[in-house]
Amino acid sequence: MLAAASSPLLGFGAQVPFHATADRASTTAARVPEERWNFEIAPSPNATGNYIFESVSSLLQQWSNTRYRNGHNIVPVTIPVNTLLYHGTWHNEIPSVPDWVATDPEHSYLFCRGSEAEKGCWHLTLAVTRPLNVLYFDGSSAAKMEGCMDGQDMITWGNSPPNRIFDEATRIRDLCAWGKKYNLNGFMRMEMDFEIMLCDFTEGVEVASFLKLVAPHIRNRPPPPRKNLTELENDDEGMLSFRVLESGHTHNRFPGETRAQLDLTRLVSFYDIDMFPGLVESRYNQERFFHRPASIEEDGRKRLLQRLDEVLTTPQPPGSGVDWMSLIRVIKHRYADRLEILQYMLNKTENSQQTLRDVHAYTQSMLPQYLVNGVGPDNASSTSVQWASPVFQECASTHTKTVRGTLYPKLTYSERLILSSVDSTLHEICRVLVGLWADGVLKLELPEATALEPGAIVADWSSRINELTRWLDWSEWVKCRPECGFEETCYIPTWPWLHGAEWRKRPRGPPQGPGNPPEYPPQNPPENWGVHRSGDSIFKRDRKWGWVKDFTLDDDDDDYWRRPQPKCIWRVPPFDKL
Repeated sequence: MLAAASSPLLGFGAQVPFHATADRASTTAARVPEERWNFEIAPSPNATGNYIFESVSSLLQQWSNTRYRNGHNIVPVTIPVNTLLYHGTWHNEIPSVPDWVATDPEHSYLFCRGSEAEKGCWHLTLAVTRPLNVLYFDGSSAAKMEGCMDGQDMITWGNSPPNRIFDEATRIRDLCAWGKKYNLNGFMRMEMDFEIMLCDFTEGVEVASFLKLVAPHIRNRPPPPRKNLTELENDDEGMLSFRVLESGHTHNRFPGETRAQLDLTRLVSFYDIDMFPGLVESRYNQERFFHRPASIEEDGRKRLLQRLDEVLTTPQPPGSGVDWMSLIRVIKHRYADRLEILQYMLNKTENSQQTLRDVHAYTQSMLPQYLVNGVGPDNASSTSVQWASPVFQECASTHTKTVRGTLYPKLTYSERLILSSVDSTLHEICRVLVGLWADGVLKLELPEATALEPGAIVADWSSRINELTRWLDWSEWVKCRPECGFEETCYIPTWPWLHGAEWRKRPRGPPQGPGNPPEYPPQNPPENWGVHRSGDSIFKRDRKWGWVKDFTLDDDDDDYWRRPQPKCIWRVPPFDKL
């Protein structure tokens, strides 16, 4: 049985210590041919191909972008014709300034309210009449936490100061002003579901309906303290909040949010070492949870703006025509489940000769199309697996050989970045798997094999697979163990519900959404208006969500929200396990 929290499949990626050495290149492509197929050479500690591969694979998917909130990709997307967008408000006026729309009505309905619930609320549904040009920020880019909004803030403000995390009104205004010269209609972000910061409610959309609805029953004031700090309230507010979480979960896995169409030929990634070399050192010994795009220096910001200017204004070549997402999915389909099974086999308590043979046979069954006839050990006493390099090379290069050859001149800069990440990912998978298979040939099929200790070999092979899965860190391996029951759903702690045992201590006023009544904020706010203290925590009044915890002021190392891990919660009343 795989260990739950300690399994590398549930672990997390870390940027290992920075080594700026001349003899260690950042990509495998820079190595001389003899080195490239050397089984002893692991990926450079500064390489980011694994991060690019996994983050591109996860674009527009709720699950992985909830786990790793600090997004590192900016991608142009198109919102297709007849897509419905939703906006909840307190009066029957269409916004005349930039404002938020949701991609799911459960999300927007939370903001459908007025100052008096009995008077109802207004809910606007827009239909897209022409393709909308939108810029997508990956990660939980609408969550009010340090790092989540780095990409947006680096564009508009040049930094991402903690005291401006809640400054959403200025953020949307400045982003839309910046994007006007590029004919951008808005900016796509994610919190518990996807949303779009729509710059103009008269451009490319028309009203499908504008209805006065029964207003949701959501409190205006913080509730009194309760004894059970982990119990979700089973009233309208609890039900509506869970419906939003549930609608976001429909986009958890691939293909994710399909109402936005990615243009990967124009992707910009903060994991691009050539574009942002200054970020390499800032990731020194950091888990991926704590990687921050805002660590770029002024030169890096200039390159960011220049690169965005290129992809948004310069006529782009059509690209290679490669379906990059399909290529990435093929690789994951081939290896995700099989690596998990292989790890399971190696983690069994029985370390016998039969276990070794089973593991070796299973590994060989993953490689038959690359096992070149006639390739084998040089002699019966060989201890090196370098004889298997032709198998290694075929395994690592077959998927992209044509792209590297015939199609390479057609690749855009962004496509070459993605290609490099695919190559480096395949290279490491094949280095480990072919190396393990070749080691098994030497230790199980040659005459000397009977004298070897099975336990030591199992430990060695297990270490190799564990390190590979840790390095890959694929979201497919992040799941509830054991699986949730029918009445449950698997949940990763999601902003703004990141309060753990403090759940009942926090104020739970209504989300102060787009189109709030004119008294928000008050013209003459009293001292400390919008700030609430509860124990050691501080809560702030957010324009969209009302009272939410300000995590920028927390000094505690709370893994519940810093390193979120999956758990089962009820998806039917009573909601008592969030």
